[in-house]
Amino acid sequence: MRDAGTSGRSDPADTAEAPIGAEFEAFAPARPGSRRWTWIRIAASVALIALILWQAELGAVLDAMAGVDPRWIALALGLQLVGPAITALRWRGLLAARGVTPGWPYLWGSMLVSGFFRQFMPTIIGGDVIRGYDAWRAGATTGLAVMSLVLDRLFGLLALATLTFGGVLLSAEISARLPGIGFYVAAVFVVLVALIAQILLPSRLSLRLGAAGLARLPAMVRGRVAKIAEALVTYRDARGVLAQALALSFVLQLTVITFYWSIGRALGLPVDYASFFVIAPVAIFVMMLPISINGIGVREGVFVFLLGQWGVAPAEAVALAWIEYGIFLVFGLLGGGLYALRRR
Repeated sequence: MRDAGTSGRSDPADTAEAPIGAEFEAFAPARPGSRRWTWIRIAASVALIALILWQAELGAVLDAMAGVDPRWIALALGLQLVGPAITALRWRGLLAARGVTPGWPYLWGSMLVSGFFRQFMPTIIGGDVIRGYDAWRAGATTGLAVMSLVLDRLFGLLALATLTFGGVLLSAEISARLPGIGFYVAAVFVVLVALIAQILLPSRLSLRLGAAGLARLPAMVRGRVAKIAEALVTYRDARGVLAQALALSFVLQLTVITFYWSIGRALGLPVDYASFFVIAPVAIFVMMLPISINGIGVREGVFVFLLGQWGVAPAEAVALAWIEYGIFLVFGLLGGGLYALRRR
């Protein structure tokens, strides 16, 4: 088993083989129509892929992929190791605010394992549930584990929106190719700032509404939500921790943008680095929508549309989407191997 660091509890695998994520089931209850919704998403993925390949011939896509520059692909692969490493460092700081100090290698491994569940078992156990379970195993309360992940995700999105907005302001070409994009990015930025402010500095009205809503929850869920509220008290006074998390979020999102740009370079696409400050974030936000399985179909469609504004042929845009997804699957398999080793 891996060492969880200087703070931790015994691994359930050493005792009763507790199910993964058992501590977090109350936050993700099974929905009666979830299986039907899964089949709808599968159908959407198939339909979208069929439509896109009707526009971009499969042979042309494969030809584009066959001609990639392996040096740029190597850079993209390296960035996929760096990204989880930065996220693990940010996550470690958020946990340390409450005295939970798992080792950085442990959290980096958790990031890779969560990628396996996110890519191969998206409808059963999400990657964040695995991360929450690992934080709990390292000594965090349920509330701290959940809240650290919420802030981790929100800071990442805020940094991504900020970089996108900066790219729009600094590039007249982007605004010309994607009219109105600045308004939508600004709206996302404002929503994220308002949401983080309400979490860290809630108004009296939101506190009253939260208390009223909490009283209506089932007892088990009410107790766990109360633990999350307790964890928030720590973060409201931990300005240094939050500033570090935000700074690391900007570094992380720069690696994400560079990852997509490097794939574009591998394919020889006529798109400059600055343009990927908008292309990559917009694609990521769209792929987060629960329309299809793992963004399959949506991923190809959004890249065909966005890169098409820069004159990229549909086949080349689909090639970028497939290379990106292929890299994700490779690292998902790596995470699966780490998970298999730690469960022995």
